[in-house]
Amino acid sequence: MTISMLIKYLLLVMATMEVESFFTIAPTTTKTAAVNTLPDKQIIELAKDYVTNRNGFYKPIDADAHAEDFIFRGGVVGPLNKADYCKTMTKLGIAEAFDLEPNAFGFCVDPQIKNTARFYVRYTGRQVKNWKVAGTPFDIPPEEGNKRPIVGPTESFCVQFNDEGKARFLTISAPMAFGNPEQPTTGQLGAVLGLFNHVGLELAADSALNSNVRWVGNAAADLLPDDVSPPRTASKKEDLPSWWEGY
Repeated sequence: MTISMLIKYLLLVMATMEVESFFTIAPTTTKTAAVNTLPDKQIIELAKDYVTNRNGFYKPIDADAHAEDFIFRGGVVGPLNKADYCKTMTKLGIAEAFDLEPNAFGFCVDPQIKNTARFYVRYTGRQVKNWKVAGTPFDIPPEEGNKRPIVGPTESFCVQFNDEGKARFLTISAPMAFGNPEQPTTGQLGAVLGLFNHVGLELAADSALNSNVRWVGNAAADLLPDDVSPPRTASKKEDLPSWWEGY
């Protein structure tokens, strides 16, 4: 069979195949809409309050705003259960060292996931105190953080609430490298790793992206007393709520 004949044969086969076989990752069937137990307006208001006041990044962590079976999962950090997430945010000390605004926008209710809001964050602000990360030698004076205003990238957030209006799941996507209104001062990273970049600790940010470094940090958190251990980047598997398995 010549090449031209082979091409004609393949084109003929493709023409007779059903289109669905080429688009298996995007099925045409519509999934069932979520049955929310909270009104859409309340979900949006809860999300606005949570991102600004409760999650431990912009204000000190509010443990009571998190469900007992809460899970945080970021791009490289997590899963963290409620206890570990609250400890990690406290040890990171971001809310105490920085005066940041999330500038959250684009709030909407997910049509297919129960009691879930999605939105964007693009933080800005300044450093107001020495930034000390518990269990590490980091002690960064405000002079380092205030050499230029803090401008973070656009990040996508998703938070789910339980029937009582407490956060049950929080996840953050990778920051957008393009399409920002101004050049971020955090490199191509967001959240806490972006702040490391901003204050000149690029090595710390890069190290946190290394799975081996995160493993060592978690091992140290297991072995050392809580008051001198570094922040965890993942909870032990046996300490995760049962709903997370296979999620």
